[in-house]
Parts: sequence; C-alpha cells; structure tokens
Amino acid sequence: MKIFLILIFILLVLMLVVFALYLMVGAMAFHFSLSRNGKLKRKIEQRNQSQRNEDKSSQEYFSHNNFEKISIASSDDLKLYGFYKDNGKTRLAILVHGYGGTHFDMYSYAKIYEDLGYDIFAMDLRTHGESEGDTISMGLYEHYDLIRWIEKMLSIKPNYKIVLHGISMGASTVCMALGEPLPNNVICGIEDSGYDNANNELYYVYSKTKFLSNFLYKIFYHFIKNAKGLTLKAIDSCEKLKNSKLPVLFIHGDSDNFVPTSMVYKLYDCLPDSRKALYICKDSAHIKSIETDKQEYKKQIVNFLSRYNM
Repeated sequence: MKIFLILIFILLVLMLVVFALYLMVGAMAFHFSLSRNGKLKRKIEQRNQSQRNEDKSSQEYFSHNNFEKISIASSDDLKLYGFYKDNGKTRLAILVHGYGGTHFDMYSYAKIYEDLGYDIFAMDLRTHGESEGDTISMGLYEHYDLIRWIEKMLSIKPNYKIVLHGISMGASTVCMALGEPLPNNVICGIEDSGYDNANNELYYVYSKTKFLSNFLYKIFYHFIKNAKGLTLKAIDSCEKLKNSKLPVLFIHGDSDNFVPTSMVYKLYDCLPDSRKALYICKDSAHIKSIETDKQEYKKQIVNFLSRYNM
C-alpha cells in the first residue's frame, strides 16, 4: 500500500511537471510570435524603423500631408487608430499593413492611389502602432476590425467606392474580410504576399528557427487554442475567399522566404470565378514587389481597377 501511494505521488508530480512545461513552452512561443512585444514582431519593427530613419518620406507624408488621425472601438472594446486623407474624391483606398508593421509601411501604396485620384485611409492594426491590443490573431479579429473601419469610412462619405489593399498579414486580413457580407461600396480587393492559412504560415516561420520540432509546435498550437481562443487552422483566408463575390488581384514575389510563393496559388484557386488576376513579380522578396518593379506593380493595379470602373 505504501509503495502504491508513493507511485501515485510520483505520477502526480510528473503530471504537474509536464503541465508546467506545457504552460512554459506555450507561453514562450506565444510571446515570441503573437504578443505585442514579441521578439519576432520587434525584429520587424526595428528593421522598419531603421529604414524610416534612413528615408523619412513615409513619416513626412503621414505627418505633414493633411492626414487626420481618427479612431474606432473594436468589438472587444480596443481603441484602434487610422490615418485618413480626404482629397475630395469619391474613391477610397483602404490600406492594411502586415505583421509587425504600421500605417507608415503603406506610404508607397498610398502614393500610387493618390496619383490615381483616391482618398486614402491607412490603419494601424490591433496590437500594432498606436492601436491597442496585446494579441495578434493573424487576421481573425483584424478582419472584423477592417469591416468596422469600412463602416466608419462610409459614415464620412456614404457614396465611396472602395478598394481594399493589404500586404502580408494585411493581405490575408483583406481576403478574410472579402468573404464576409460587405457593403456594396466595396468594389474589389488587392492582396500582396498573403498566406492561405495562419497555421501553415506560423509552422513555416517556426520551421526556420533552431528549436522547432513537431512536438513543440503542437504545444504552441494547443496553448494558443486553450489560452487565447485562437484555433490557427480555422484562420483560413482560402475558405473565406470561397464565399466572396468580389474580384481580387493577387500579387506575390517569386523569391518570398517569409510567406512561400506557393500560398498565392492556393489563394488564387480558392476564388471560384473569373473575377481575379495574378501577378508574380520576378526576383522579388516578401512584400518587395512594389520596390522590385514599381512601374509594373502600378500597371497591374491600374489594369485591374479599370476592369471594375475604379
């Protein structure tokens, strides 16, 4: 009997140790990749800030070019911020940055749309820039936030014709929003370097780290699901796109080592009809197509928008 109790005690201790390790590994992985101050996000933020320090065009553009800072509340009561420029037009480009980015990253895109005669709105996604939030949901909550921003813009100008343009995680956010019921004012979407599924993307990112194993990733996956309510496999841009009735231009670099180029073909195939176009930019890295060949990038956008009287 005494030996039996000792074995039970040892078993309980082992279970507690395993549970503690589960919590520790899961929390570390979450803070690495999906928290506001995570190492992966900070690395991208530092790189972007370094680039802005070298070229101050984006900061000057948004700071000194008649942009108005506006805010909304998300469904979970976060205060979200965006930057709006009224050029007196009836067409609006809503620009959605990527993971670790801010509205500043959308400078080059905003300039293209301004040249084409659009009003501009560039947001800071939740957990990014000036917007509140502690958890990045890889497009899940972000796409509902985007829909709220659309409603906000239409409260300013009810007759807007809107194009949604997102890059990286912002592109997947756009795809997910396009699969929801949207006002008729939203005419089309442009997704640049988005992923097909949040689980596929995070597994790919983790596979490039030194410490990944399938076992450790499973711990991360289930920790996120249980602790944060995020089922990564269910955050699926492809499945959302299958519900979309709006046209989409898909853009990707053929040398993307952050979101594999193969994912754009999956996204493209998920849109069920002919209202779609695909541009693969040769020798372009992640979200660098606009820099690799800006003339062709703009041409692709102009040709696509013209098909829908935008």
